[in-house]
Amino acid sequence: MYNNNFLLFVFCLWISSSSSSCPNGWTRHDASCYHFSHDTESMPVAAIVCQQMGGLLAEIESPEEGGFLSAQAKSLNHDFWIALSDIQEEGIWLWYGSKTPLATTGYKNWANHEPDNYNGDENCALLGKSAGQWWDNPCHNFKRYICEKTDEPGEIVG
Repeated sequence: MYNNNFLLFVFCLWISSSSSSCPNGWTRHDASCYHFSHDTESMPVAAIVCQQMGGLLAEIESPEEGGFLSAQAKSLNHDFWIALSDIQEEGIWLWYGSKTPLATTGYKNWANHEPDNYNGDENCALLGKSAGQWWDNPCHNFKRYICEKTDEPGEIVG
């Protein structure tokens, strides 16, 4: 007969081996892992860096996800590139990775009077640190960025 401590140990081992976890330097929220960069890149280079790390620039699909990312940006006190751009056609905002038009999604969080394409050179979107809203910015500016990838189950051994 097994004692209760042994059964508890086996149960905890089983849970930890079958549960999901994010890599070091990534933060879990719901079914995704997020990396908040410490370096700055232009938006196109940030997208490449995210791909090299196995993810994509973050696409914000819900108020809950937006709230989580906004809280992180505010606590880190930085603006971050997200995967939103109208570089292909002015005024038609697409999520960079999925190519989904923003107009077809149910969630938007533009700051007042944004996007405004100031000086005709703002084609990429930032998640702002103060109010957590989005604003357009020149894609060549160097900013921090948020990468996102699906939180995949860990390997089950045995």
